[in-house]
Amino acid sequence: MDKTKIISLAALLVLVIALPVYGFMEKDRMERTRAALNDQFMMDGIEIYVQNCAGCHGNAGEGVGMVPGLNREALIEARSDLLFKSIARATHGRAMASWHIDEGGILSDYQLNEVVTMIQKADWMVVAQVAAVRGPSQPFVAEGEGGVAYMNVEDIDDPHHCATCHEEPEIHADQFGVNCARCHSATAWAPAVLTSHIFLMDHGGKGEVSCQTCHPVKYGVYDCYACHENHQFEEMKEVHLAEEIKEFDNCAACHPTGVEGEGGRLIEENPGLKYPLSLEEKASLVNDASLLKIQPSTVEGIKP
Repeated sequence: MDKTKIISLAALLVLVIALPVYGFMEKDRMERTRAALNDQFMMDGIEIYVQNCAGCHGNAGEGVGMVPGLNREALIEARSDLLFKSIARATHGRAMASWHIDEGGILSDYQLNEVVTMIQKADWMVVAQVAAVRGPSQPFVAEGEGGVAYMNVEDIDDPHHCATCHEEPEIHADQFGVNCARCHSATAWAPAVLTSHIFLMDHGGKGEVSCQTCHPVKYGVYDCYACHENHQFEEMKEVHLAEEIKEFDNCAACHPTGVEGEGGRLIEENPGLKYPLSLEEKASLVNDASLLKIQPSTVEGIKP
């Protein structure tokens, strides 16, 4: 075998051995490169945050005054594209330096992505330490409309609804959607305004009670037995079965205001009425029978 063939075979052998080794090592190299880029993104994002955001959102992302904190589990798990949009042009009535350059701010797409990476991946204790070393800075203020709050947003994917910054109270339990303006105002979360509540708010004659009194778990479920010691399940079962009423779990279906004796009285006054009542029937009967005059009601029991 001549020298040329030997060299060619040796080179081929090197390639056959080297390529799998390179392929095996490439994955690890890519992971290290990606981690290094994320670290660089975070450090650059921290610099941007400290210079432009920490004054309002806090050195450790804890929030200052009415400005929401960013050091929250919900933002770590949020979709990065929606978080990007929220920062680029947050329509909460307050201009921010972190707005996109196309919206009157100072940040490019690349810089906004750095901030998003920082919010979702950085150690906030490190951010606070950098802020302490750098000291306070006066951020650039973007030009934008002020004094406007967009609360009546129904689309959960819209980055401008309240839940983007505010975690939903656990007791809401996904009962009310994201249109917070139906019960809350931009002035404060509490007290909430109930514009539609059929049941008698001062039921029992002791004045308005907190929501948790009747809804201890979530607003979509109520509990009458907790207060009515003389109306316990076994007793009510006996009473209703004696009247051949087999469905009695939903008290408000037949007793829309809780006024004593109203179940029988409403049937007498409205021949042909069948239970359970629909929400529209409850509202109509309550108003027509003058058992309850529904008014918007404020309840201090709702806390964010």
